Amino acid sequence: MIPIFKKIAKDEKLLLKITLGISAIWVLAQIVLVVCFWGYPHTKGDAGNYISMALRCFNNGQWYPMVEDVYPTTWLCAQGIINLLILQLRIFGTTDLNVVLNLFLNIAILLEIYYLGKKFFSKRTGLISVIIFCLFYSNLFIILEPLTELPFLFLCLSALCLVFSGKWRYVIVAALLFAIANWFRPLAIIFLFVSALYFFITKAKFYNYIALVIPYILVLFIIGTMTENKIGHFVYQSTTFGYNLLMASHDDAKGNINHYTFHEGGAGFIENQDSLTFAERESIWRNRAFEWIKEHPIKFSVLFFKKIPTLYVHDAWPFSGYWWDEGIFVKKILFQSLISIPYYLAFLLFFYALWINRKKLFSAKAVFPVIFITGTIITCIFPVGMRYHYPFMFTVIIYAAWGLDSYLESEVAAVSRSF
Repeated sequence: MIPIFKKIAKDEKLLLKITLGISAIWVLAQIVLVVCFWGYPHTKGDAGNYISMALRCFNNGQWYPMVEDVYPTTWLCAQGIINLLILQLRIFGTTDLNVVLNLFLNIAILLEIYYLGKKFFSKRTGLISVIIFCLFYSNLFIILEPLTELPFLFLCLSALCLVFSGKWRYVIVAALLFAIANWFRPLAIIFLFVSALYFFITKAKFYNYIALVIPYILVLFIIGTMTENKIGHFVYQSTTFGYNLLMASHDDAKGNINHYTFHEGGAGFIENQDSLTFAERESIWRNRAFEWIKEHPIKFSVLFFKKIPTLYVHDAWPFSGYWWDEGIFVKKILFQSLISIPYYLAFLLFFYALWINRKKLFSAKAVFPVIFITGTIITCIFPVGMRYHYPFMFTVIIYAAWGLDSYLESEVAAVSRSF
């Protein structure tokens, strides 16, 4: 055993000191990033689109979506983050402070991961989880852009912590948080399902299921009704299902995000589409995708499995579009691979934990790999980008920590037996 591991295995206080030190450096590094990139003009990708839509609604004195979004807009998306940006504009007159909010959300997520690791495994697993989390490039640079990932994961992890408390009053609050998270990113159903699975495994009372589902549906209904009263359409989450599914469901689909699918001559092109509402376009794209999948089930399945490596190839996605020009592809790949080393090691420890603790998986601990597996399956139905693995990586981190903790325990036990 490596000497430092031997010391940590025997001295939990040493591990605590190391964890606090690494966490402090991690927070300080983010503060430096906040200072260095303060006021950075986000013009690319989803971050640029969200800010642009928020500014448009703010200048019109409205929240998103507006009636004007029914026809010219391809789809309605990420209502949660756009309205959060509008709120910041109304209070502060700028979206620059979003990076500060992201910093606090990131710290909160770190604490929640520690709580989950400690609750389900051990204090040492919780501390190791924190260290691994801090070593990921994505968990450092993610604060710089106004994206859906941070608020979504914060809301879902907060809700999970409340669900795992075992108190039905907290479950009601968790259900509300899941519904709001779904407003940011339509994946909260995964966490809702896992919460119900946890209740089943732990043989929770039936009223816990009621406390979980009814408030969730109620909030979605309220959001949908408020939107309907405003724009004439019942919308409670992003309406990108058909658009995204069709990108991954046509003859030339590669599994990546390709907006050319909807240009003239593409599988998603609609004649006179400007005369159609976003809902009518969504229905056409969804039906085209379903028809293609029905006719090409094998091709769709092969493409599905091809997308898994793309989803998890590296962890250098945050802010990466701002670092590189298109002409230096090789250097970019090398850079992404090098800074993803902690990410790759975490996966090795994740699979090690699954193997060495395989007899313990048929318990409440199973909720973590279920989130990872279910999230991967749902994500890979659609076109993928590296960024899309973020909401499920906390499960890999906690299990990786459990794997390392299990290794330390086995080594200490082996040394004890030798005396």
